Amino acid sequence: MCGIAGISLFKPNKNISKKFLNIQKYIIHRGPENIGLYSDPNLTLLHTRLSIVDVEGGSQPIENHNFVLVANGEIYNDLEIRKKNKIKNNYKYITNSDSESILALYKEGGVEAIKELRGMYAFSIYDKKKNEVIIARDPFGIKPLYFSLSNHGIYFCSEMKGLKNIASEKLEIDNFKIQELMQLQYSTGFDTVYKNIKRVAPGQVLVIKKGRIIKSFINKLPKKKKILKYSDDYIEKSIKESISTHLRSDVPLCIFFSGGIDSMLLLHYLNKLEKKNVTAYSIFFKDTPSFYLKKLTANYKIDLIDENFSESDFWNWIFFAAKYIDEPIADYAILPTFKLASIASKHYKVAITGEGGDELFGGYGRYKKTQRFFFKKRNFIPSGEFRGILKNKFENWEYKVKNFNSFLNNDYTILQRFQLFDYHNWLPNNLLIKLDRCLMAFGMEGRTPFVDKKLFENLFYIDDKKKINNGFGKFYIRKLLEKNIPYYNSFNKKKGFTVPIYDWIPKKIGYLEDLLLKQKFLLDFFTKEEIMDVCKSVKNNKKFSKPLWHIIFFTAWYLVNVNSIKNTGNFFDILSDCK
Repeated sequence: MCGIAGISLFKPNKNISKKFLNIQKYIIHRGPENIGLYSDPNLTLLHTRLSIVDVEGGSQPIENHNFVLVANGEIYNDLEIRKKNKIKNNYKYITNSDSESILALYKEGGVEAIKELRGMYAFSIYDKKKNEVIIARDPFGIKPLYFSLSNHGIYFCSEMKGLKNIASEKLEIDNFKIQELMQLQYSTGFDTVYKNIKRVAPGQVLVIKKGRIIKSFINKLPKKKKILKYSDDYIEKSIKESISTHLRSDVPLCIFFSGGIDSMLLLHYLNKLEKKNVTAYSIFFKDTPSFYLKKLTANYKIDLIDENFSESDFWNWIFFAAKYIDEPIADYAILPTFKLASIASKHYKVAITGEGGDELFGGYGRYKKTQRFFFKKRNFIPSGEFRGILKNKFENWEYKVKNFNSFLNNDYTILQRFQLFDYHNWLPNNLLIKLDRCLMAFGMEGRTPFVDKKLFENLFYIDDKKKINNGFGKFYIRKLLEKNIPYYNSFNKKKGFTVPIYDWIPKKIGYLEDLLLKQKFLLDFFTKEEIMDVCKSVKNNKKFSKPLWHIIFFTAWYLVNVNSIKNTGNFFDILSDCK
């Protein structure tokens, strides 16, 4: 797990190339163990390394067969690619790094062969003979990659802050993306909050020559394959195979454990796969830890380290999160996740997590609505947080939202369309960014066995009635757990990873209103009356705490990333000094 960055210039420019090297300090936390560099007059590739596989010999850039590679991620079918290559004898490996299989595939089949990769990745290949640079991202967007076009060529980096801090021109905030943030807590599509910084889309491949993009295409998620019957045995084998593949590592692993369906499924298969020396880490929000979680992990002879996340933690972690989250994502779960990663990273480099389980198995409450007999919608807009408070401000928001209905066609059921929307927007632009930034801030890798190409192909197209049944989402997974773990009630109501903001924010509403109204930059996005209206809504009904939380987090993000304040302490103390 690493950080990567690069620049491809129209023509050689020593000053630009030298300035570009400053980018390493903005991604060094992603790979604190080593910095690697490749450069020629028109090109620079940079790599910061966190060693997980081939710890001794896998440093990058990897230069072989007239190719140069910098990569961030894990290639889970590395062993299979090496075995196939050994028969064909097409490529001679020089490392045991799983990343080198990217070059083996590229040498054999060019950019089209990239679709054969199974894993989480963002990488760049320099093809010396063609004088071309290829940058690509995995089809789920597990690993981040951004690019920016300038007067000198194209820059790319694992995190936006690197591009922002070396940009020669001032970056403008995209106000539409702020509206999306306020409504959804994240932003969709290719565009970011900065007008001149774009996301490499999930599955996208860009071919660059002398600073110009000459080819672009997207490797899409797998189509349905012919399966005679989704038997219990087939389902269990598919899940077990994915988890087993994601456990490949030369260093020990831990698990982030909540006791919910997805983390319990992971715990069950870690036990079946006889994975040793695993520790579970959990966060609780009350005064006492969960003895129920300790009981669950003890049954599998796995130690549980549970950490309290208090009200003071909530206010103390906001500015730290704003610094490392990079993109403004107002998901309050990032705060306890940062704290959990800070603790686990003292002993582990890799954490197994349950992200993607809701999207694959059908776990969200909004999915259940699609199975009601009166549900006839063919188009949908995700529900916004501000509607009902600032109606006039966001009345045109629905009509401007891009990318929302592009997956709603008759090839899929209504449930699958909702799931695909989440796969293309919510998952890569919220959950997976959260996981990546929270762990990488502490030099730690997150593995997501439920976000996997082969598992998606095997289970996404399972019958809707297996996913949603009798009012329960994830029905077939609940039945699987019920059969295998008799002491675990898989039909309990979903608890989630819920920070009690509806208790904590209203307590501070008077102080919050006073401090927010003093932040002059907020008046570029809201009127004074609008801020007061949101605060008034919280005073009358604490359910409006979430829209206010979006403003709170955006405030911290803006102060850190735009106004460049350095402090990461208590939210109220910092705001008191920023007027």
